[in-house]
Amino acid sequence: MNHILIIGLGSIGKRHLKNLIHLGEKNISIVSTSENIPLEFKGFTTYTNTEKALKENLISHAFICTPTSNHILDLTLLLESNVANIYLEKPISNNLDNIEKVSALLENSKRIVVGYDLHFDPGLMKVKELIAEEKLGKIFSINALVGQYLPDWRPDQDYKKSMSAKIDKGGGVMLDLVHEFDYLRWLIGEPATIACFFQNNPNLEIETEDVADVLIQFENNSTATIHLDYHQKELVRNCMITCEKGTLFWDLAKSEVKVVSHNQETEIFSYAGFERNQRYIDSVRAFINDSNFDYRLTTFEEALISLKMVIAAKNSSINKQFISIN
Repeated sequence: MNHILIIGLGSIGKRHLKNLIHLGEKNISIVSTSENIPLEFKGFTTYTNTEKALKENLISHAFICTPTSNHILDLTLLLESNVANIYLEKPISNNLDNIEKVSALLENSKRIVVGYDLHFDPGLMKVKELIAEEKLGKIFSINALVGQYLPDWRPDQDYKKSMSAKIDKGGGVMLDLVHEFDYLRWLIGEPATIACFFQNNPNLEIETEDVADVLIQFENNSTATIHLDYHQKELVRNCMITCEKGTLFWDLAKSEVKVVSHNQETEIFSYAGFERNQRYIDSVRAFINDSNFDYRLTTFEEALISLKMVIAAKNSSINKQFISIN
């Protein structure tokens, strides 16, 4: 029987807990420093520190849902306690400190999944399928765009005090919206070189970057641009993929994929009505149940590439130069 540990009961921790309950999991413990545990979760055993929870229980699966800057510390503790299955929220960290120690601990056949739930979006899965079919030929370039108004993200808290606003907690638009770096790697392959300009504008009154424009060259010579910002009042998340024999358009907000071939034939794949939370349910189900590793799940090693891309992008903007990912 599974015994699941949720570490951190912020918005994503609550989402995972609700989804685990929905999936029929009952043997769940919680680690939270908050004194205000929602009434619906009062029936679960709650601890104020992870060490005690691990000492008193044999944990089969753990979810790390703490601030980004705490991820590696929490992950190391779980690995040293021989927890075999770990779901780590993205990104894996806000820096590369202690990564080598974690990598060494991973040699003991632990399984880490990183929470890139967009891989479970029907539209992005369709795009990956179309690319794999190679009907549109070589990918020349991708233009990705994502933006959302930070003050509206978490209406129940002051955004200026949130993780997103604080450098030491691992905030900033590139780490917050790291999905774009990840799904470009998932679709195209390994990145080679990156350049970036980011901004920290005064109107949001936060410490972190609120706008970033990124240019990436991949090892297969395809190129990509990413625009990320905290200012769009309506969620914008889309990409245009220019190929040898046509163009792919993916729009998350419209729940639509459009394919336009060079002979002007247009194909539209719509998944209107798909609930966003289903991505999280599907990813958690795959993590809990899958023994052969669902192709949509993200390994620690794959997620490390996305983190290196963000760190390289920040260094590029600061130093005004192209940065090699390797």
